[in-house]
Amino acid sequence: MENNQLRALCSKLRTVGSGRKQPHRQGQARQIQSEKPWLRLPQRVENQALPASCRSTDTSIEKTDQGFEKISWDQATSEIAEKLGTIIQKYGPKSYAYIGGGGQGCHFEAAFGTALMKAIGSRYHYNAVAQELTGYFWACGRMLGRQNHFSIPDEQAADMLLAIGWNGVASHQAPRAPLMLKKFSREPDKKLVAIDPRKSETAQLANTHIALAPGTDALLAKSMIAIILREGWENTSYLEKHCTGFDSIRPWFANVDIDRSLEICEVPKDQIYELCKELSTRKWCMHTDLGVYMNRHSTLATYLYMVLAAVCGRFCVPGGNVIPGIIMPLGSHTDERDEKNWRCQTTDFPALMGYFPPNVLPEEILSDHPERTRAVLCSNANPLRSYADTTAYEKAFERLDLSVTIDVAMTETARMSDYVLPAKSPYEKYDGTFFPWNFPEVYFQLRQPVVESEGEQKEEGEIYTALAKKMGVITQLSAGHYAMR
Repeated sequence: MENNQLRALCSKLRTVGSGRKQPHRQGQARQIQSEKPWLRLPQRVENQALPASCRSTDTSIEKTDQGFEKISWDQATSEIAEKLGTIIQKYGPKSYAYIGGGGQGCHFEAAFGTALMKAIGSRYHYNAVAQELTGYFWACGRMLGRQNHFSIPDEQAADMLLAIGWNGVASHQAPRAPLMLKKFSREPDKKLVAIDPRKSETAQLANTHIALAPGTDALLAKSMIAIILREGWENTSYLEKHCTGFDSIRPWFANVDIDRSLEICEVPKDQIYELCKELSTRKWCMHTDLGVYMNRHSTLATYLYMVLAAVCGRFCVPGGNVIPGIIMPLGSHTDERDEKNWRCQTTDFPALMGYFPPNVLPEEILSDHPERTRAVLCSNANPLRSYADTTAYEKAFERLDLSVTIDVAMTETARMSDYVLPAKSPYEKYDGTFFPWNFPEVYFQLRQPVVESEGEQKEEGEIYTALAKKMGVITQLSAGHYAMR
């Protein structure tokens, strides 16, 4: 079985006994050593006796005027449930927001966090995915029908792979990525093409390296589509049978100044024409990554690369880009054109794949809107440092009526929260990821704990369930429901 977790996580560093960090390679046993003390108790902030950097391991802490105070789990969940319930009753469910959830490689908790959010009546889930990949999810919604139906390359059946803004030799993001890339590069009937401004490790391995100027992906993709249409290389039968609306966008590419566009992209004309010819004749697939998603015009570039694949008939065909089977979707389909889907109260941003962009949350908290955000539960995220505009976030957190942080460490966000609830680390609990990256098989890897917890930390699902019970949103079943039939 392929290890789907290798796709989900980037290259790892492992800490060895001397404290040195070494690359972790596939098949090696991980050797983990804690370098810092961690929090042990759910706590409320009262006497500031905790170290500046520590792990949450004891029990809950609650903030008071004097600092951090350690309290029991029962007291913490009871107080949070009571305060949150009062806020919801007074200001409505839109006053509650869920931040983070489903940290890197640990997705189980998000199922519980979103369930609690929906039980409360809110839909406001702010997650970094809404800053990183929403352009891609939006394009999937437009091109493939649903934002959570995104495609993956079917490398097994392809004879050419385009690595676009993706350095898979170093970052993996596919099962056994380095070995797979070497296979495309070295086998005579296959070909690896890297489209990347940098001579990355993947570009060095590639048979063809398109070293475009930084920030010109959208222009290059548009030019390649224009070349294929102008030369009559498009897959007409595929477009007629499987695509709708192409005739409405065909004029976009009719008057493209190809020579000038390729000059701006700083790529040789002959090289691009040769690649376009191959795109019209070979069984190719593509893997786009952060070099596109974090670049200029990222949503446009993503959309145009998908149009390029459609023009060549490479979606949902063997060796093309296919929609994999899944155990659990990464999010929901929330088309911004559907009036039933919520938008941010103040900034009017829509959700994409069910996630709202966290960079607008301070404005939603600091707003004078009657249903503004007043209570947040932040889990496995550190918005005061990892999201944009720390100053705005600090100011916003000071205005909240209730802030709760669930985390393994006493982060900057935790220090500004009313309650800090200690979570188990990824090595202390059962977990997994919902990144689908296998075709045609459907694999799921359940990770088991490898070390025992030292303290009273809980799995996030336990914490959410306890809060839900205290808030009365879990229906109590009668004894008859448990009787054997």
